[in-house]
Amino acid sequence: MDFKQLRYFTTVVEEGSISAAAKRIPLAQPALSRQLQLLEESVGAALLMRSRHGIRLTAAGEAFHGEVRRLLSEFEQAKRNARRIADGWLGQLRLGVTVMHLWVPQIVRLLNDFRQRHPEVTLKVVSLLSAPQIESIRRNRLDAGMLFFPPEDDDELCSHCLYEDRLVLVTSTGSPLAESPPRRLADLNGEDFIWFERSATPTYHDKLIHAFQRRGFTPHVVQEGADNATMLCLVAAGMGCTILPEMTMAGAPEGVVCHSLDDLDLALPLMLVWRRDASLPAVHRLIEVAESRSLAPSGTSGMLPVAE
Repeated sequence: MDFKQLRYFTTVVEEGSISAAAKRIPLAQPALSRQLQLLEESVGAALLMRSRHGIRLTAAGEAFHGEVRRLLSEFEQAKRNARRIADGWLGQLRLGVTVMHLWVPQIVRLLNDFRQRHPEVTLKVVSLLSAPQIESIRRNRLDAGMLFFPPEDDDELCSHCLYEDRLVLVTSTGSPLAESPPRRLADLNGEDFIWFERSATPTYHDKLIHAFQRRGFTPHVVQEGADNATMLCLVAAGMGCTILPEMTMAGAPEGVVCHSLDDLDLALPLMLVWRRDASLPAVHRLIEVAESRSLAPSGTSGMLPVAE
C-alpha cells in the first residue's frame, strides 16, 4: 500500500466508476484495476463492489474511505508545513537574550517586527548571559543569541551588530556619588563597588577590567551579583555603585540613577550571533529582519536620561 494507491482509490469513489477515474488520473483502466486489487489485498478486505452501473463501497470500504480522506488531508498538510518550515515561515526559533535586554525598546521592537513578519514562527526566548549563550549556540541548544563580545576569529560563528551601547556609572539616588557625580573612572578608587564573577562571562569581564586599568581605576569589590538585574538591585539597596551598559537602565528599579564618565569610552556592540552552518531557515529570516532595521544609537528615546 502507498499514497498513490490511496489517491487512486479516492478518485474512483469520487468518480463513481473505474473508467471515469482512469481518464481523470490519467491511467490506463487495466492498470488502475490492478492497483485497486493490490490495495484490497494489502488491506485484507474487499473495498469496492463492481457492476455494470459502476462501483459501490462495501461496509469495509465506507470505513476505509473516511480514514483515507483524513490521512490524505493530513499528509497534504504535513507537506505544506514542511515547505513552510523549509522557507522559514513556520517552526520554532530558540533565541538567547540577556535578561536585561528583554525590555530594552530597540530589542523589543526587533522581536515584534520579526513576529509580525513571521507569525507562525514561535520564539522560544531563553535568558542567559553572553558566555552561556555562546556555549548553547555551539551545542545547538540555541539557534541564535543576542550578546556582547562574541569570540573573535571564530570560523564556526557569524554575527551582526544590532546595537552599540555605552557604559555608565550607576549609583543609588541617595548616595554621595549621586549628589556629586565623579567625572573620571579614577575618581571611583576606594568606593564600594558591585561587580560580577569572571566565570559568568569572561570576555566581557576582561574587556571591562582592562578598560578600567587603562584609566587608573581598580574596583574595590564589596559585593558580587549574578547578573545585571541583581547588580541593579544591590545598588538600589545602597550597597555600592557599579558600571553597566546604559540599556540596562530601561529596566532599572526605583532608587538608581546613571551618570556618564568622561573616560568611560568602551563601545559595547550588542551582536546577533548564530552558527555559520545554521540549517534552520527561521534563523536566516531573523537575520534578514535584523539587517533591514536601523537600531537607534544609545541615548535615544526609550532610555532613561543620564545624569550629568
